[in-house]
Amino acid sequence: MSGEVAIPEDVAERFEDSLEREHEAERDLLKAIVKSILVSLPVMIGVFLLLAAIAFSDKVEWYVWVSFGVGIGVIGAVLLGALAGATLNAHKLDEVDRIADGVDPHSV
Repeated sequence: MSGEVAIPEDVAERFEDSLEREHEAERDLLKAIVKSILVSLPVMIGVFLLLAAIAFSDKVEWYVWVSFGVGIGVIGAVLLGALAGATLNAHKLDEVDRIADGVDPHSV
């Protein structure tokens, strides 16, 4: 008795094609996330530096509130950039799923 499963040739080709489209969509998603993080990085650092300066710059040394603002800004940029990149490219992953299911990607 064999442990191999017979797969029809057309199903295997469709699977390979679908897998390649999925890899391409995921590469695009990664590029979009990295770009979004790089774009939001200076904005978020500036916002959190301003907030830290307003909140407690007169109570502590300058390097404390600057490092706090930069650190929280980097964390905020990573979160905001990842969310923005994933949101902007979600339609590509949906399109790949629709094609894999045999549905016209432009029907909905």
